[in-house]
Amino acid sequence: MDKRSLIAIALSAFVIFSYPYVMKHYFPKKAEVTDTETATKAQGGIESDTVSNTETSLFGGTAPSSGTGINSVPDEAQARAKARPVLNEQLVRVETPLYRAELTSLGGGVKSWELKKYKETSHLDSKLKNIVASRHGGSSLRTRLVYNNTIETATLTPSASSVLLSKDESKELVLRGKSPQGLDIEKKYRFNGSDYLINTELRLTNSGDKPFNGFVDTILLMGHASGKKKKKSRATYHSGGLVSIGDNIIRHKDKNPAETRNAKINWLGVETKYFLSAIIPVTDIPVSWTLQPSTKDQVEAGSRFALKLMPGETAVYSYKTFMGPKKYDLLKREKSGLEGSVEFGYVAFMARPLLSVLNFLQSYVVNYGIAIIILTIVIKVIFYPLTHHGLKSMHGMKKVQPQIAAIKERYKDDKARLNKEIMGLYKKYKINPVGGCLPMILQIPVFIALYEVLYVCIELRHAPFILWIHDLSAMDPYYITPLIMGGSMFLQQKMTPVSADPMQAKMMLFMPVIFTVMFLKFPAGLVIYWLVNNILSIAQQYYINRTDTAPI
Repeated sequence: MDKRSLIAIALSAFVIFSYPYVMKHYFPKKAEVTDTETATKAQGGIESDTVSNTETSLFGGTAPSSGTGINSVPDEAQARAKARPVLNEQLVRVETPLYRAELTSLGGGVKSWELKKYKETSHLDSKLKNIVASRHGGSSLRTRLVYNNTIETATLTPSASSVLLSKDESKELVLRGKSPQGLDIEKKYRFNGSDYLINTELRLTNSGDKPFNGFVDTILLMGHASGKKKKKSRATYHSGGLVSIGDNIIRHKDKNPAETRNAKINWLGVETKYFLSAIIPVTDIPVSWTLQPSTKDQVEAGSRFALKLMPGETAVYSYKTFMGPKKYDLLKREKSGLEGSVEFGYVAFMARPLLSVLNFLQSYVVNYGIAIIILTIVIKVIFYPLTHHGLKSMHGMKKVQPQIAAIKERYKDDKARLNKEIMGLYKKYKINPVGGCLPMILQIPVFIALYEVLYVCIELRHAPFILWIHDLSAMDPYYITPLIMGGSMFLQQKMTPVSADPMQAKMMLFMPVIFTVMFLKFPAGLVIYWLVNNILSIAQQYYINRTDTAPI
């Protein structure tokens, strides 16, 4: 193997190892803001008592103006003094085949949302994953009224104490109440036993004798049940608020302060690595939204629309809410662009079909580990002609080494003639000097795409393989597969013809050590892919070594 091949392989290793760092530090996810959007920096948290200046709204009232939003507050002390206490909390149990939830009469919010198909950890006795759990007793989807420097969480009376659904069954829960300002509030949830989507209708009627001029807030919350925000590993993923506007998704960065904007949105949400809670507006009205920095306990976001009602007038605001796993096919079926919350990075065009193939294979073989092995074989078959040609070239390189050594000795003082003679030798025996490294270079995009699939897709979360591997998306806890992979790579290097240069030969034998160290922290599924690929390459190299014995 010549120096160019060695450099190419070393470069491939560098790309594989450095990819997560490069994506995190040099290519952060961005979204351009159109000129019609107003961006402002808000102070405080969503729970702060807040008010806003107003301007004309298309919803029969007013809308937040530039520089104001859910968290803006001209006099927080005054607002808190006027805030009204909410009492007599009633809880409602909602249970379907997919989740078990607890709703509160305070704002009609969700206090708990346990997903029956997902657990906190891969242990058998682990608790169900609760994506709303908050250590501060807050709730998600709660409705608040904002008026006269006062924020009030609406106190509502539920129509039932429990809602139990079977598969394909739909039921409604209606919560009603009246604000001190004479506003009749009706919040209607429609649950479906077959999906994670909730249809919500908020009906507000001014039954008093004075106009109502204010705002309606909806708060989204997603908790870290452990009370600790998980540390990010080499591959970055977002945990916090996000919003979809047009074809862009804007993700709030924790290092930035709270951010409020006025713009028409596709959906607004909060997310962790594997789970999403999102509001999808149905009623077309101007909405301001706020994205909050996430804390160790929870992530938050909120939306606000202006409301102006004369006595006797009614306004209706409808929206859908998704609260569940970031499962790509599931999100895509909602046809709201929610699938954009799955962070495939810059290789999404390859990651999506790889995920589809994995899911297809898993539907037949059940085990994702076996599906990865089959996928590896399929990829190997696709690359077989190129790999075979590369290995043949490397084998041919070994055969012509004596002639190359003779040419180097003969023309050691004439570099131009030396290169010309060597290239003539390659042409004569149809040898491609860089053919041996091409298969590895071309497989790098596949490797990175599979890395993204294994790292961010919930389909692989807690997916077991065999024996000690209980989670293909996590590293091998005992480092067994990386060590076996390193051993297979060492064997492959011993079987592969290398340069006659002793220094290059030693460097090539050191490559398995480098790759083993790299793979120690990689997802177990990715190590299995590389291990199986090595085994197939060893078999292919053995076949070539045994069959191509003709001298040159």
